[in-house]
Amino acid sequence: MAASLGAATAVLAAVTLTACGGVDAGTEGSVVKVGITQGVPVDLMAVVADKAGLFKKRGVNVQLMPPSLTTAQSAAVVSGDLTIGTMVPGTMWPTIDKGACVKALGSTLGNTLEVIAQPGTPVTGDPTNPDTTMKSLKGKTIGVTSRGCGMELWISKMLTQAGLDPATDVSFVAVGAPVTAITAFKAKKVDAMYYGPTMEEHLPPSQVKRVTDIVGRSGNALSPLVQAYYTASCQALDNRPKDMGNYCKAIWDAYSFSQDPKNAAAMGKHLGELIGDTAAGGAKSWDKLKSACLKPTVEKSAWEAQAPLVASPAPAVPDFAKSTYEPCAQGDPR
Repeated sequence: MAASLGAATAVLAAVTLTACGGVDAGTEGSVVKVGITQGVPVDLMAVVADKAGLFKKRGVNVQLMPPSLTTAQSAAVVSGDLTIGTMVPGTMWPTIDKGACVKALGSTLGNTLEVIAQPGTPVTGDPTNPDTTMKSLKGKTIGVTSRGCGMELWISKMLTQAGLDPATDVSFVAVGAPVTAITAFKAKKVDAMYYGPTMEEHLPPSQVKRVTDIVGRSGNALSPLVQAYYTASCQALDNRPKDMGNYCKAIWDAYSFSQDPKNAAAMGKHLGELIGDTAAGGAKSWDKLKSACLKPTVEKSAWEAQAPLVASPAPAVPDFAKSTYEPCAQGDPR
């Protein structure tokens, strides 16, 4: 599964708590607790909406709550400790399958994953077409955040599409989040590794051998990827439709703000603060990341396309109508 065993265990415990009546969804007008995972860009629009006063403008009382891991957000949404949080499909779908009632409000980011190798590694082919380059990693060690994570599955999909067997042709190694991963890469503890726009400030492209160059590009195994959805429990959605609607409007406001070139400096500053980088580093990252920001909708075709990117073998797709919150997910609610 794309979700790790630890994540599944945490969410399952939250599902059990929900079944026992442990959810406190709050009431209209009370604080909307929104989960933020620091160090990665998936929650950027919520940060922008907060910093730019967009939540306040929409009349929703938001408090950003920074848990340490995205998986912690998933469990907290189910238990009611968070009103809204981002959930990756690899955690959300099994959560629904286990009986929790959570719904997607909108999409966050598309693919931001690249693959790099140590300088001097022979890589043949065109990095914009990973089918031609990923085969160069046969026999190599590849660093991922943790074993069994979604990232490992996504890289495996590219390896398979290039004609390799991920189970026998490469070895995956856990290198942790970007800070520890970059240290491991520089120490040559892995031959290849995941990479992304938010890592370039501390591991410049001049110090790596690029295997892929696919962020913002179509026609590859990860083009359909939606990294995570804004989600809430059914109880929160039922109890607080006005707050939820205003939250979604503010997220759309943040998306519009982010796409306006005159706000590039502000976006770099907010991104830098979120990922633990300087404003200059955040600006460089935002320049690359902007193309991966998705409109905060949930399209049925994109929802169904996540199946092979959630687990291997691909799981059954949760019912779209029952698993998405139509007032937010089906278009701009403003």
